[in-house]
Amino acid sequence: MQHNLDLDAVQVIAWDFDGVLNRNIEKGVFAWSRNFEQDLGLPLQSFSSFLFSGRFQKAMVGQACLVELVTEWAELNDAPGRAPEILDYWFRQDAIPDDRTLALFEPLKARGLRHVMATNNEIHRTAFIEDAMGFGGRMERIFAAGRMGIAKPDTAYFAHIETELGVAPEALLLVDDMEENVASARTRGWQAFHFEEGAHELLERALGLQL
Repeated sequence: MQHNLDLDAVQVIAWDFDGVLNRNIEKGVFAWSRNFEQDLGLPLQSFSSFLFSGRFQKAMVGQACLVELVTEWAELNDAPGRAPEILDYWFRQDAIPDDRTLALFEPLKARGLRHVMATNNEIHRTAFIEDAMGFGGRMERIFAAGRMGIAKPDTAYFAHIETELGVAPEALLLVDDMEENVASARTRGWQAFHFEEGAHELLERALGLQL
């Protein structure tokens, strides 16, 4: 159940990326992983086990380098020199902007609302999102865990955004697909909307838009 939003108080919408602005997750499965083995001829289970057993989580907050991690895995799995190819495949396969969510930007801007991104991406994919996908031009700011050194749902993540923007918590609205992130933002006094898969109509209604 969504909490009612005080739209009069909202000044800034902080949009999560994966699963909200980018429709790359379906039933918990990321697009890049669906044809990884078929397209690259590399073992998905080995790659996922190596990367997502704590290593990626360190890269996410800037304590490790994703490029170095993928290079290490590639060298261990008879794929030396293929790290750039693997990362390019990952980033491009997962680049699926959600046009329906993005269509909300202009009507909301017309009401004077500001848009920032609040994502748990590490620095290399953040740069891809910003430049190759063009989100740097769509957003006032991109707040990314890899650059901040802290990730959602840590409340310090949200405190950092408040400080950087100089905006009171109640004037910030988080739109995020992870329930724990929504709950954490609310403990800071933020408004928040839990964007579950396919919740576009609910979000439009909550924002007072009829598209």
